Amino acid sequence: MAETSLSKLQKRVTKLEKDNAKLRDLLEERKQKQYNAEKELEYYKKNLEKIINTAVKKATEELVTEVNKLKEENEHLKRILNHDSSNSGIPTSKTKIGEAKRIPNSREKSELKKGGQPGHSKHKLEKFADDEITDTYTYEIKKPECKECGGKLELIGKRCKDEFDIEIRLVKRRNEFCEYKCSCCGKVIKVPIPDRLKEENQYGSNAQALAISLVNEGYVSFRRTRELISGFTGGEMVMSEGFISKLQKRCYDKLESFDNEIHKKILSQSILHWDDTAISINGKQSCLRFYGNEKIKYYKAHEQKNKVGIDEDGILKFLSKDTVVMHDHNLVNYNEDYDFTNAECCVHLIRDLKELNDCFPRDWINKLISLLVNTNNLRKEYINKNILQFDYEVSDNVIKEYDEIIKEAQNVNASDSNEYYSKDENRLIKRLIRFKENYLLWVLRFDIPFSNNLSERSLRSSKTKMKVSGQFSNIKNAEYFARIKSYIETCKSNDINPHEALVRLIEDNPYTLDDMKIN
Repeated sequence: MAETSLSKLQKRVTKLEKDNAKLRDLLEERKQKQYNAEKELEYYKKNLEKIINTAVKKATEELVTEVNKLKEENEHLKRILNHDSSNSGIPTSKTKIGEAKRIPNSREKSELKKGGQPGHSKHKLEKFADDEITDTYTYEIKKPECKECGGKLELIGKRCKDEFDIEIRLVKRRNEFCEYKCSCCGKVIKVPIPDRLKEENQYGSNAQALAISLVNEGYVSFRRTRELISGFTGGEMVMSEGFISKLQKRCYDKLESFDNEIHKKILSQSILHWDDTAISINGKQSCLRFYGNEKIKYYKAHEQKNKVGIDEDGILKFLSKDTVVMHDHNLVNYNEDYDFTNAECCVHLIRDLKELNDCFPRDWINKLISLLVNTNNLRKEYINKNILQFDYEVSDNVIKEYDEIIKEAQNVNASDSNEYYSKDENRLIKRLIRFKENYLLWVLRFDIPFSNNLSERSLRSSKTKMKVSGQFSNIKNAEYFARIKSYIETCKSNDINPHEALVRLIEDNPYTLDDMKIN
């Protein structure tokens, strides 16, 4: 049956009603959106300034944070550039070109000019006694005539000026060894020839001692030693580099007994300093180590800086708990294999404190440095008065003040943070707490030194050796240098002329510790 016009109309009406409902819903939705937009616009109109300020603040906060971070990093890098020998472990030999070396010196600067001061006696060479004169040179006028009138000049006196000089005289000595024959039995007796005179001709003891002194005291290379000796002798004495090299080994071998003797003596010392420094052996970083005190100097060379080398030296592991070892916070010393008592260098500590303070200024650091320096000055006054110990009240107050400063440091570190230095500060505080007794041992015992500067001074010349000669070609040459240096430095520490000591060494009669009367 065909759909009627009415039914079509009804369907159309129904569809239009649905469309109309959708439009009404859409209209309501649009009205709601418009209402919301008007409300939002009204809110923005009322809070526009606040919104802008909030947005700007958020953006600038991020920028300010980044800028502050960059400033902090910039200051950090500047402080690293300003590190030198006074506030870090950088040696004075690495001072930048164009900058003055800052040599650590505890003396207070005064306004006095350099040189002799008013009222002080002048230091000068005294006139020789007549029996001391070895040479006399007379200055005279060749034609003694007066320039004014032409008259003859008569000698009426002489003015004397003494001169202390050196003249190198080349000696070509022939040694004759007599031979005798008994008139009764016919037996031939010969005066023995020393081992040093076995060859038909050889360099004398003074010449050999000079070569060894230039190499080990002047830190001159074999080639330059050869050139210098040739220059001293007008080109007549030209030692080969090979001979100088063999001479080094020969002296090393002759000092084996001395080396054993000094090693044994070191083990019996009540207080011992030790430290090590980097040297170069065939282009690789190696180690020269020092053990000793004011009278004994002992050096050992190793290809690597580690505990293996320390144990090979056979010193630290054989020391008793009664021995005090002074060092620059070498943590290997606290190894369970060792029994000795550790004493920490306070000068090394002060340098570390200054380094942190230059980068991260703290009041507690200045207080601790003042405590250490002032207490050491007070101790010097006691020692000068032959007082060998602080009163208990004095030492207790020093320890109490130390504890208070550390407590202040902990509080400051906990309340303030820094990306670069807070952790460094915390590590240093923990170190001061853990090694408190080791850092303050000198307060309780005046025989314990305040610093390990003796070791640093004893090793400083090795840096000169590296600058002058560059490096050691192999570990053997470094070992030769170390043993010979032990002999020379120990002799010097006991007021023995190093050249005289080397001459005796060349002649197979080196000084012994008994000769030096070392206890």
